[in-house]
Amino acid sequence: MPEYVDYAEYYDSDIAFPDDIPFYLGYANRTGSPVLELACGTGRILLPLAEAGHTVHGIDISENMLAIAREKVAQAGPAERISLTHANMADFDLPKKSFALIFVAFRSFMHLLTQEDQQACLSRVWSHLRPGGLFIVDVFSPNLSILASPCDPEYKVEKEYGLPNGHRVVRKHRFVKKDFINQINEVEFLFEEYGQSEQIARQRVVPIRMRYSFRYELQLLLDKAGFEIESLFGYFDKRAYDGKDEIIFVAAKPSD
Repeated sequence: MPEYVDYAEYYDSDIAFPDDIPFYLGYANRTGSPVLELACGTGRILLPLAEAGHTVHGIDISENMLAIAREKVAQAGPAERISLTHANMADFDLPKKSFALIFVAFRSFMHLLTQEDQQACLSRVWSHLRPGGLFIVDVFSPNLSILASPCDPEYKVEKEYGLPNGHRVVRKHRFVKKDFINQINEVEFLFEEYGQSEQIARQRVVPIRMRYSFRYELQLLLDKAGFEIESLFGYFDKRAYDGKDEIIFVAAKPSD
């Protein structure tokens, strides 16, 4: 995904989200190793799992994201338990085909923009998962009022945060297109980076496209791929799905 070329260096500061790490760690503790994360990015989740003793592998389509992950592993991570591969989650073929747990976190499955790519991803997951292994996928629950609202003519401030270099970032966003036929939202993130003098040091516009799925649509995709649904949650504290926050499916590959 070329949009992550200009997003990778902001990612760790921008996505300060700890809620899902205990969730995935709990399932890794249950299934054991090895663990595969699709769209692993900068290793936000992989590193804590490896630090907890798990053998983990990550794939990502962005070399820029993986470069940061490799640097973090080299500096502080347990390198002997972490491996990384540049690959598309809709078309990957790893030597290992016996993962105990595979997951795609933080709504990354939504970057698969066609149902064909979604099905291809699930097929690849199936072939790499051991019998009895678990697959976890998280997407956001579509908000109908937001979907029905008009696109934004102007950017809106969403958050501010500091960077390791001491600069301050103001992140703004706007919806630029809502494709109801293909269920794709196109968003632009505007990153305004301010230096020590509070003058803009850099400004970047990063386009993001995401395909949203509804609960039963995603369930049907999993069913069609052969998975058995074990759990459906509405958030990482395992609350019941209520249509407000996340759609988190935990699915199993049946044992032989």
